[in-house]
Amino acid sequence: MSDLVPRATVIELEGHRTIAIERYAAAFDALAAASEAHGRATVQPYGPGFNLGTGSYRTEATFSAPKDRDKFIEAATKQVDRGMWNHLVMASGLERLMDRTERETFRKQLADDPPPATAANVWATFQRLAGDAPMIFQRGLALAFAKLDRRFRSHDGFKIGGRIVFSRALDPLWGGWNRYARQDEALRDVERVFFVLDGKEQPERYAGIVGAIDEQRMGSRNMKLQPFEAVSDYFRVKVYGNGNAHIWFKRDDLVQKANGILAEYYGAALGVAPDAADVEHEPNRTPAKAFGFFETPATVGARVMEEARIANGMTVLEPSAGRGALARLARENGGAVTCVEIQSQHVAHLRGIGFPRVTGEDFLDLSPQAFGTFDRIVMNPPFDRGRDVDHVTHAMRFLKPGGRLVAVMSAGAEFRDDRKTTDFRATVERFGGRFFDLPAGSFAESGTNVNTVIVSLSVPAAQQMARAA
Repeated sequence: MSDLVPRATVIELEGHRTIAIERYAAAFDALAAASEAHGRATVQPYGPGFNLGTGSYRTEATFSAPKDRDKFIEAATKQVDRGMWNHLVMASGLERLMDRTERETFRKQLADDPPPATAANVWATFQRLAGDAPMIFQRGLALAFAKLDRRFRSHDGFKIGGRIVFSRALDPLWGGWNRYARQDEALRDVERVFFVLDGKEQPERYAGIVGAIDEQRMGSRNMKLQPFEAVSDYFRVKVYGNGNAHIWFKRDDLVQKANGILAEYYGAALGVAPDAADVEHEPNRTPAKAFGFFETPATVGARVMEEARIANGMTVLEPSAGRGALARLARENGGAVTCVEIQSQHVAHLRGIGFPRVTGEDFLDLSPQAFGTFDRIVMNPPFDRGRDVDHVTHAMRFLKPGGRLVAVMSAGAEFRDDRKTTDFRATVERFGGRFFDLPAGSFAESGTNVNTVIVSLSVPAAQQMARAA
C-alpha cells in the first residue's frame, strides 16, 4: 500500500477524522444548549427556531436542535468516512483502474454504509485492493468491450479486432449523445483502457475522444446529425447519420497489450492462447489443454434442460459428458442417456454414478452409422480454437428425424466471421435454430470467464440429418 498512499498520510487523516467527529459532537451539545436557551427566551409554542435573511431577498428557515445525539454523531461520522474513502481511492490512483460498473458499485457502498475510515481499516482495504488491482483492471477491460453491441464485437470474448462500433451513440435528430444508450460513458471506459496501457492519466472528458467528437458535432450548423470524423491519439472515429460511431484503433501495440490482458482474463482458463476458428472446415483434432473441460454449472444445466424438453423414454446423447452434469439432469428428466467422454477418469466416474452406456473415445471419431442416432442431444463441448463449432456440427449428424439438439457454446459462435462459423450459423438458421445469451460469468464457478451462449435446433420429423453442412 505504501506505493499508493503513504501510511503516515493515512494516520494523519485519521487524526483529522477524530477531531472532526469530536467537534461535531461538541456542536450538537452547543446547538442543544442554544436551542434550550432560545426556548426560554422566546417561549415559542412550536419550539425554538430562528430565521435567516439577507437584503431584500429574505429566506426563512427554522432550525431546531436534533433530539437524538447518537444518531446525529453516527450520521456525521458516516459523512466524514465517505469523504475520506473517496479522497483515498482517487489519490491512490485506484479509481482510474476501475471501470464504470466498479466505480458505481464502490460509490453505492459508500452511500449506503461506508466502513469506518480508520487507519487499520484503510490499510487492510488498500492492501487487498492493491493486490487485486491487476484483476480489477482486467475485469474492467473485459467489461468495457463486453458491453458493446454483440453484433459488432470482434474480440470473441477475449480478442479485440481493428474496429468497434457503438450503436445509437448519438441522436440522429438533434445530434447530441443518446442519453439512453450512454455510449459516451462506454467510450470513455474504452479510452481509459488505452491511457492506462500507455502509462498515462486519462484526461477530462473535454480533452479526450468524447471531447473531440463533441467539438465536431457542435461545429455543425445543422440540427440534424450529419456524418463527421474525429481523431485522438488512440482513435479515429467516423460518426454516421444514423447515430452509429465506428472507432478504429491507431495504436496496434496497445491493441496487442489489451489482447494479452484479455487472453489472461478469458483465455488462461481455456488453457490455450485464444484464436479464431480455423478457416477450413476440417475439425480441429488436436486435444485442447485439459481437454477443454469446464463443468456445466447447475443454472446453465437447468437452462439446457428447459430447451431440450426431454420426455420419459427418449434416447439422449451427451457427447462430451465430463463428470455427468448434463447427463444426470437428462436422466432425472426421464431420458435414456448415452455418454461419450474422452478422459478415462471421467469415464470411470460416469460408470460409477450409474451410467451403463459410456463410450471412452473421441466423439469426433464416431459415426452415426455405427453409433446410432438419438431423440435429444445435450452438450457442453470444448470451446477454444473453434472446437465447439466442430463438435456441435458433428453432433447434428446423430439426431433422429424430429430430434432436438441443445449445446452450450462460446459467444464467438454467434458472431465470428470465419467461413466455418458463418456456415455453421447458416445451418442453425436453416433448421430453425436460435442462439440464447447466457449471463456474463455463467461459468465463473467452473474456472472460466468466457462469454457463452446456448444454441438450440430441431430436425424436421421427415428428415434425418445425414450431414450438418
